Amino acid sequence: MGKWELHRFYAQDAAIARHMPAAAPLNKRSFLRLLTQYGSVYVKPNYEHRGAGIMKAWRNAEGKYIFVRVRGRRTQLRTLDDLYARVRNGAAGRRHIVQRTIDLAQIGGRRYDVRVMMVRGGSGAWQYVGMLAKVAGPGSVVTNVSRGRGYALAIEPALSRSLGAQPARIAAIKRQLVHLSYRITRRFNSYKYSAQIGIDYGVDKQGRIWLIEVNFDYPSHVLFKRLADKTMFRNIKRTLADYRRIQKRFAWHG
Repeated sequence: MGKWELHRFYAQDAAIARHMPAAAPLNKRSFLRLLTQYGSVYVKPNYEHRGAGIMKAWRNAEGKYIFVRVRGRRTQLRTLDDLYARVRNGAAGRRHIVQRTIDLAQIGGRRYDVRVMMVRGGSGAWQYVGMLAKVAGPGSVVTNVSRGRGYALAIEPALSRSLGAQPARIAAIKRQLVHLSYRITRRFNSYKYSAQIGIDYGVDKQGRIWLIEVNFDYPSHVLFKRLADKTMFRNIKRTLADYRRIQKRFAWHG
């Protein structure tokens, strides 16, 4: 399934759907509707991941229409029709979705999102093993670290610096992220079997959590290795090793 199919799949769970930004398959009607309603949208390839091919379109304070691709130069367009034509040209005939932009919390003027890692342990059950913040690079419209030239940061300073959150609020946001991640993995079980999932969330300027993407095909562990504290990185590797060791034992006896 692509992004749109997964959006519909998760939207069937009301508790998850509350955290999902409005989205639709890209066409002129859906593009104009979401842009008019929210003022800013992302346009994403349906089958790409890791920030590839993402475009952003919005109307600025002067009423001008702006278009940009990942880290590209911003282009100013005169009309909505011109803006949509530029988006369609960027889509190059491939399936895309249009999604409202979330006013993400920022660190030093840069947006960030949160990666939560869920891994199956030795028992085969899902386990939460770590989370961190992915801070966008300078001028980037995506928070993917490698593509946008950003950096990884521990979640506690990220929430403190972006929201002015005190320890109690930071702990509450983390609990909500972990609780929602367990719900997402349980839902995912009815779609596909996977040993690890990296879930990306946005945290807006009011501290509300938004589901951005569920990465189930070999989500990167490198981000966790970049942190000064390697505890979560080691936890990911150890938990996966436990799972694989038990699976090999079952396969051998089978």
